[in-house]
Amino acid sequence: MQTRFAPILMFLFAALAINGVASAQQYELMFDNGSSWRGDDGDRVDVVFSERGVSQSMSGVIMKIDGRPGFQIVFVRGEIAGKQATKGIFAPDIESMKTSDGAGGGAVATRPAPTTKKPDPKTKTSSSPAVTTERADGTLESSKPGVFFMPWEGPVGIEARHDEIKSIIAEADKYGPGQIIVLQINSPGGLVIEGDKIHETLKDVKQRHRVIAWVKEAISAAAFTSLHCDEIYFMQVGAMGSAVMYAGQTAISGGELDAWLEKFSEVAEIGGRDPIIARCMVTRTAMASYDKDPETGKVTIYPDMRGEFDISDDKNVLTLNSDNAIDCGYADGIANTTDDLAVLLDLPEWHEVNDSGRRIHERWQRTVKQCRDRIPRLQAELQRNPERAITLLKELLGWYNRCYPVLVYEMGLPPDPDPIRRQIEEIRRQRGNNRN
Repeated sequence: MQTRFAPILMFLFAALAINGVASAQQYELMFDNGSSWRGDDGDRVDVVFSERGVSQSMSGVIMKIDGRPGFQIVFVRGEIAGKQATKGIFAPDIESMKTSDGAGGGAVATRPAPTTKKPDPKTKTSSSPAVTTERADGTLESSKPGVFFMPWEGPVGIEARHDEIKSIIAEADKYGPGQIIVLQINSPGGLVIEGDKIHETLKDVKQRHRVIAWVKEAISAAAFTSLHCDEIYFMQVGAMGSAVMYAGQTAISGGELDAWLEKFSEVAEIGGRDPIIARCMVTRTAMASYDKDPETGKVTIYPDMRGEFDISDDKNVLTLNSDNAIDCGYADGIANTTDDLAVLLDLPEWHEVNDSGRRIHERWQRTVKQCRDRIPRLQAELQRNPERAITLLKELLGWYNRCYPVLVYEMGLPPDPDPIRRQIEEIRRQRGNNRN
């Protein structure tokens, strides 16, 4: 029995340590509509609040209340978008708050408030093997809380593809809704057409899973991908932005640019982020600055340079680093290691439910390398050994099926392989005529 419950207890202790729960403290809050609330740390509450003009509701436990009267932030831990997390709610945005003894569980579709929590050594536990079992409904269950982790590296559409994201989602789906999917993003950008496929897939998966971007480099289409995620964590050296779209060698303009700006704005809002900053990643004509309340930490973002802190002027396209991404609320924390990230995700330790994500990544990277090595040699063999042309051309057709993006987008082969099929038939016809 002790072994069975130890991970659960460690998870609870870690959550308490992370969120700073101390001895109970009594608070009294007065709200703009004339209502009030009085209570202590640890009280369960039902809270109704406004967020960007939309009324939201949530049930949870008061972890702490910070800030001076009238500008407090109320930290409530409860269910947010299908997962347990802590949300900071600006007191002036609260419409009502009542103490409740019920189990609660009201959900609010938003990401947790940005945090720069430092790893707490008390969250480290002795590693023990996880056991996977099958539930009555046919889904799987791991005996330890964990993540579905996948590196997502290289040019978007060539090495970092939509296909691998779909594969790790399918693996998480086997365990039922509410899983954590972590994409470790390290990409210089790439194909917008790949981004369109990613857009639809990530919009869909966020309805049932918690999707995390762990950013080392997320440029252009990779920034577009990251902004879809429920949470974004930077490595200390992380960078995200510079999403200028090109038609050939020329940056798009006019209607095409307007459409891309709207798409980027939509994606930022899908991830719960202010679109003003996202637009600065697309064009240098957009600007952003912000004010930050020194006591409450609340950030107000402007589409010009009136704010105290500059994010982007009209001379450069924006690339966020870890410092300004955290300060303006565009990232949720900094994690240089998986142990750091486990703390920020409220996990008792870093545990990967299985190694499927790593295997998915490695399998495609291996295929890409084999293609890059083989195709130049195959082309050379075609020139040296025309008598083997049919065999070699059939192999080339096979590579279209195995590694289309490298052949077409990197090596410049025709998008449609039909001319190769016709060439094979022509060689057969000629050889048949020669035998006659």
